[in-house]
Amino acid sequence: MKPKKKRKFFYEERESKSLEFKSKLPQFTTLIKTCVAFANGSGGKIVIGVENDSREIIGVTDQDRERLFEAFPNSLYDSVAPTLLPQVWEKSYNDVSVLVIEIPTSPKKPYFLKSDGIPKGVYIRVGSSTRRAAEDYIEDLVREGKRVTYDEEVLRQPRSILSNDLLREFYQERITDRRLLADKIIASSLSRKEKYAPTVTGALFFSENPQDYIPEATVLCTRFKGDKGREIVQTQELSGPLDQLAIHAYQLASSWMERDYRMQGLKLKGKLPIPQEALREAIINALIHRKYSIPGAIKIAIYDNRCEIFNPGAFPGVVDLESLGDGTTYLRNPHIAKIARHMGLVEKLGSGIRLIFDSCKQAGLTLPKYTEGGDFVKVVFCFERIKKTKDSDEEAILKLIKEKEILSVQDVVSHLRVSRNTATRRLSSLIKKRKLFRRGKGPSVRYYL
Repeated sequence: MKPKKKRKFFYEERESKSLEFKSKLPQFTTLIKTCVAFANGSGGKIVIGVENDSREIIGVTDQDRERLFEAFPNSLYDSVAPTLLPQVWEKSYNDVSVLVIEIPTSPKKPYFLKSDGIPKGVYIRVGSSTRRAAEDYIEDLVREGKRVTYDEEVLRQPRSILSNDLLREFYQERITDRRLLADKIIASSLSRKEKYAPTVTGALFFSENPQDYIPEATVLCTRFKGDKGREIVQTQELSGPLDQLAIHAYQLASSWMERDYRMQGLKLKGKLPIPQEALREAIINALIHRKYSIPGAIKIAIYDNRCEIFNPGAFPGVVDLESLGDGTTYLRNPHIAKIARHMGLVEKLGSGIRLIFDSCKQAGLTLPKYTEGGDFVKVVFCFERIKKTKDSDEEAILKLIKEKEILSVQDVVSHLRVSRNTATRRLSSLIKKRKLFRRGKGPSVRYYL
């Protein structure tokens, strides 16, 4: 009689900004750096006993378990400032267990290794990697620790850089110092000459030339020849108040991408190779959510087969590649976002990327690809339409489960880029057809062939 095949278990989530896998217990120094990075972000978990690539749960040894519970909390306490207290526990999957180190959301940023100090000992998460923080990022952490965002920082400029015409256009008859202070358009001046001075938010929206005071407040639009290479056909740098900048960037990028021209009335008009709403949302997202504290313009690069939008600043807070489009919202620039919403640039916070995905899917295009680098985010829109195939959502799910052996609802949401309700309906249909079965209840539900 053949021995019964040992059943494999797989961790339900993928590595991300807030999750790290270790197949076995590494040196404490490695763990501590990752704990510091989580503390400087929005918290996170290190799971020991899980293979990184496959997510297979392989378990831990009794020796590793003893070392982690008895020695690691004290080592972390002695190595990091400000004080960082982890939660350490064990989770079992039948006859194997994993060890979990959880770092909660921590307010006293920046956290750093005592042995290296600041700036050398400060670490952050970039995607699923732990990296040493650059000095400008440390400045952001200091602001965050003080509960201050960069968009409310006071400029060393006179209040007169704010245009009365632009202020009246937005506020109409309600322009008062009290209202401007509440919206973080002005704040107490850093000099003794004036009572109030403009903030970053104030200058971005209500200065005629914000780029004179915030050099990063520009969009560089470039059209390249062909699909590859860096041969420039034309390029233009755009500037101006943020709402106007959004309009001008959209109009210029659209005019350079239009194709399939036809006569409409007395004018030739072309079609965009990507949905208008997708391009609009991507540009507005870049302007609202970019990191204005680091140098560099937002860059729109247009090739014959694609459009790339490069945005300075990695995803903020809990937002990462895995959560894109699920409604998760974390505002790096809350005051910029507030004014943009009142101006009608933003309809509903948290819905922009979902609109981008949905509109591209409806148009039959490959879904835009987001990537996150050292301190930037890039989105690439491909112009080529997907060739129609017989693969339905259900067939795609069956292909995915053959690769992974076990699925959660979130796996299907991420893979198909559909809502949670749609993913659940597709899975339920496959259960009725007896192609899948389900185990567990609530959030722990998993699906198997």
